[in-house]
Amino acid sequence: MAYGSNLCAERMLAYLRGADQDALWGFHRGAADPAPPSADQMVTVPHPVRFGGHSQRWGGGVAWCPHQSLEPQEFAPLGRAWRITRGQLADVVAQENQQETNMVHLPDTFPSVGQAVTTLEGWIDLLISLEDLDGVPAVTLGSTNPPDPGSPGPTYRAVLATGMSEMGCTPAEINQHLNALDRTPR
Repeated sequence: MAYGSNLCAERMLAYLRGADQDALWGFHRGAADPAPPSADQMVTVPHPVRFGGHSQRWGGGVAWCPHQSLEPQEFAPLGRAWRITRGQLADVVAQENQQETNMVHLPDTFPSVGQAVTTLEGWIDLLISLEDLDGVPAVTLGSTNPPDPGSPGPTYRAVLATGMSEMGCTPAEINQHLNALDRTPR
């Protein structure tokens, strides 16, 4: 289950097909299996998504997901569940951390819902198990040590908005979602 810039199809496909350095999200080597996801659907992420750090490429903070549950009053962020293979998942984890795929350690079976395992040493080092979607195991990527809060830049916000639009959100819903993320407690 993706969040942040990976709501956008073209952005997510960069992890699978690869992208040149001049792409908005920079160079990505692509996956060993470049096939597109076999399905996708809009979902909500049952964990708080925070903006933090500062990416020079994005001009501000980027989305991070800590391994904690949403508080009852917290806004449930939008996500996009991409159906990809285990091998593609390993390639995505590696590229998110700018490492080689052989550095990623996916467990033979995913942990129980709500549990997480460390996949490698990096910024996005957790694989968090979620409720199955249509009988298929679902996971999201998270961080054991999210960066300090940092507001996203306009380019990053635009990529999130593109992904939400692709999933059928209206401009009003997109604005409501982005405004809620800006107000999300850190």
